[in-house]
Amino acid sequence: MNLSGIQSLRESLKGKRAGLYARKSAYRGKGKRRGYSVREQLDVGRATSDELGTVVVGEFIDDDRSASTYRDRDREEFERMIDAVEASELDIVIAYGSSRLQRDVEIYARLRNACARHGVLWCYGGKVYDLTNKDDRFRTGLDALIGEREVDELRDNVMRTLRANAVSGRPHAQAAYGYRRVYDPRSGAFIRTEEHPEQKPILVELTQRVGRFEERTKIAVAFNKRGIAPPTRHWTKGMVKKLAAWHPGLKENEDIHPDWVARIEAAVDLRQEAKDRLDGGEEAKDIARDFIDRDEPLVMARWIAVTVTAYATDTRYLGYRKHHGKVANKEAWPALVDPTDHLLAVAAIKKGREGRAFNARPGRSIHQLSTLMICDVCEIPVNSDRKYGHPRYGCETPAPEGQKGYHATARVAIVDPYVESKLFTWLASPKFARAYARDDAEMLKEMEQAAATAKLLQSELDEFYAEAGAGRLSARALAAVEAERLPKIEEAKTRARTLSVPPMVRELAGASVKEIAKAWAVMDLSQRRAIIGALLEVRLKPQGRRRNVPVEQFVVVTPKQAKRPRKQRASASELTRAA
Repeated sequence: MNLSGIQSLRESLKGKRAGLYARKSAYRGKGKRRGYSVREQLDVGRATSDELGTVVVGEFIDDDRSASTYRDRDREEFERMIDAVEASELDIVIAYGSSRLQRDVEIYARLRNACARHGVLWCYGGKVYDLTNKDDRFRTGLDALIGEREVDELRDNVMRTLRANAVSGRPHAQAAYGYRRVYDPRSGAFIRTEEHPEQKPILVELTQRVGRFEERTKIAVAFNKRGIAPPTRHWTKGMVKKLAAWHPGLKENEDIHPDWVARIEAAVDLRQEAKDRLDGGEEAKDIARDFIDRDEPLVMARWIAVTVTAYATDTRYLGYRKHHGKVANKEAWPALVDPTDHLLAVAAIKKGREGRAFNARPGRSIHQLSTLMICDVCEIPVNSDRKYGHPRYGCETPAPEGQKGYHATARVAIVDPYVESKLFTWLASPKFARAYARDDAEMLKEMEQAAATAKLLQSELDEFYAEAGAGRLSARALAAVEAERLPKIEEAKTRARTLSVPPMVRELAGASVKEIAKAWAVMDLSQRRAIIGALLEVRLKPQGRRRNVPVEQFVVVTPKQAKRPRKQRASASELTRAA
C-alpha cells in the first residue's frame, strides 16, 4: 500500500500506536559521526508517522549493531521492540528500510510471525505491509532474502581482500606499535611498513627483559617512570575510573614520570567531569566512548604487565603476518626482535604460567623456594606461610585417616641462606664453568637459534593440525607435512638441550662466590626462582621433635647436572635456513 494518495489508509491508522526502529552497523573509524545515521532514520520515521496519522509511543535504537548472521553482539533494542509487539503495545513498526530491521532470514521470520499474531503492521521504504496478507509476506520475505545475500557477498569480498593483503603483507587496521607506514606523498598509495626508530628499542628492551625473567609489572613501572609513551590508543572504562579517583597525594604517582603527574593535575575539568558523571550513575564505558569521540588526551594511559606480556610474545615482531591465526607471510615487514630473544621471552612466560620449574606462580610466590622445594615424604611441592609469627616453608598435604600428614616445616630464614650457599658454590665451581662457559658465546648462540627454530616449526605444525581438525586439510596432506617438519623439529630440539637454563645463569658461570652473591642481591625474586628451579633440586625432610637440628640434615640440595652438547654435523644456522 503506497502512502501517497491513500486517504483511507490514513483514516484507518489515525491514532494508532507506532514504534520507530533505527539501526547502524558500524562506523569504521568514523567515530565523530556516531549517532548521525540513526538520528536521520528517526527524523524520517517521525515524518512518516505524521503522514500516516499515527502516534509515536516508542523509539528503539541499536547504534553500532549489525543485523546480519555474522553479528557478534545482540541487538538489545530490537529485542525490546519484539517484547512490545508480543505485549500488544504497538500497532505499527516504522523503519527506514528492510535492512534496518534485519539482514537475516531467521530473524525476519521471527519478527514477521510476532507481528502477524498480534496484527502489527510494518512500514518501510514508503510502504505499509500487513503481515497477515500472503502478498505482503512474500514481498517482505523477498526483501529479507536480498538483504541477507548482500551481506554474504560483501563478506566474501572483504575476506578475499583480507587474505590477499595478508599474503602480500599489505596493512590492515592501524599500524602496530613499533612500526610506521610509508605512503606516496602525491597519490597516498601505501609503499611499505618500516620500523619506528623510537619504538623499536623499547620493544627490544622489553623482550630481552622478559626473557631474563624480570617481573613484567616492574618492567611496566620502569617504562612509566621513564616517561616512555605507552601504546594505548583509546580511553577505557578503567582509565575513566582512575581519572575520577585521582588526587595529587596518591602513592601510585611515584610510579610515573613527573610530567605525567603534572599533565593529570592540569586536567581539572576532565577529572571533575568523570567524577560527576560516574556519581550520576553513568557507565564508565559510555564515558570512555564519549572521551574517544571528543578526542580527549589520554592522560591516564600507562604501561601495564598485560601489555608487556602481549608484546614480548607477539610473532608480528619477527616479521610475521598472520591471518586467522595462521602465518600467511613470514617476511611481511622488518623483524624488530631477534628470534632467540623472542623464544626466551615466550619460554619465560610459559613456564611462569605452568606454575613449575622457572618463575612458578609469578606475582604470588613471596619466597624463593615456594613450590620449588619438594617434601621428601609425599613428593609434593611445599608452600610458605606465617602461622607462627615468622615466614616458614611447610608441606600442606593432609594424610589419610590414621596417618600423619603435613610432613615437614622449616623457617625461611634458615633454609634460604643454606640453599643460596650451595647454589653459589655450584655456580662458582670449575665443573659448572665448563658446562656453561661464558666465553663460548658462538656455540651458545647457535643453540639458542636452534631452540627458536624448533619453537617456530612446532607452532607452524600446530596450525596444520588445526586445519586438519577443521576438515580443511586432508589426512594425506597432513602426513606429508609431518614427514617434513617432525625430523626438523626433533633435530632442532636435540641441538638446543642446554637451553633448559635461563640466560642469567651463563653470565654467572665461573664467577667468584662473592661476585655471585653481589649479583644475586639485586636480582628480582622471579629471576632468583628461575635460577634455582633450573639448577637445583631441593627437598625438605621432617625434623621430628628434636631442636636445633643442623640444616643440612633436613634440607637436601642436589645440583641438576648439565651436559655440554656434542658438536653436530649440521649447524644451527644451516638448520634455520633449511627450515
